[in-house]
Amino acid sequence: MNVLLLSPHPDDIAWSIGGTVARLAGTGTALSALTLFGRTTYAPASPAHGTTAAGGVRALEDAAWSSLTGVRLYRADLPDASLRGYDDDTEMGARAEPAIVAQAAERLAGALRATRPDLLLVPLAIRGHVDHVAARAAAEAVAPVEAPGCALVYYEDLPYAAGVHVSHTDHPVVVGVAAHHAEREAGVRCYPSQEPHLILPVISAHSATAGGERLWAATGSGAHCFSQLLAGVPAMPNTDAPLPRMETHAW
Repeated sequence: MNVLLLSPHPDDIAWSIGGTVARLAGTGTALSALTLFGRTTYAPASPAHGTTAAGGVRALEDAAWSSLTGVRLYRADLPDASLRGYDDDTEMGARAEPAIVAQAAERLAGALRATRPDLLLVPLAIRGHVDHVAARAAAEAVAPVEAPGCALVYYEDLPYAAGVHVSHTDHPVVVGVAAHHAEREAGVRCYPSQEPHLILPVISAHSATAGGERLWAATGSGAHCFSQLLAGVPAMPNTDAPLPRMETHAW
């Protein structure tokens, strides 16, 4: 089984579903991640903050996380909101620009062809950060075309999901991660420029309320596949759908 993790920024997977990644790695699942918006000026705990050098700092952090977790990393290096004229206020709730969604979709299509995933984990874009909105829109546009047999599973993106406890689809999957606390924390600490000491309490509090890391499958078959995979019992997400006819290639 192959799983592709879609991350708007270098830290979003570690922040939101680090325990789930540890659980999946323990089942022998082949894990890959695509970071879409790698060009940035945002690195508040680094001297590079406010400059384009922040992108290089965060790329090294992403590589450290990849090495720690064993997740194969792809990077799109699109410009994030800080380089597209947004600030802390305007980046929340903004409509994603069609051009940036198209670029994100193009990069994701390449990653889908390279990895041929059975599951694609996508941010819910809770509270509407424009980069997360673009990532979700790209996934919903391109996955049915490039990977018709792939199930979409949405994750609650932290810290934006903190305090939000509503239904997003009819198919929730709560992943118990208590046994993977140390691995999750180590993953978060791979991103020192993002002030991990501030996010760790938020992650812990959200998991305590949700009962773990809470994800939402788009379909019942996707939820079943994901649950079976977490239990170490692989199952195809949609046995009626034709497998994508694509060549795997370096991307």
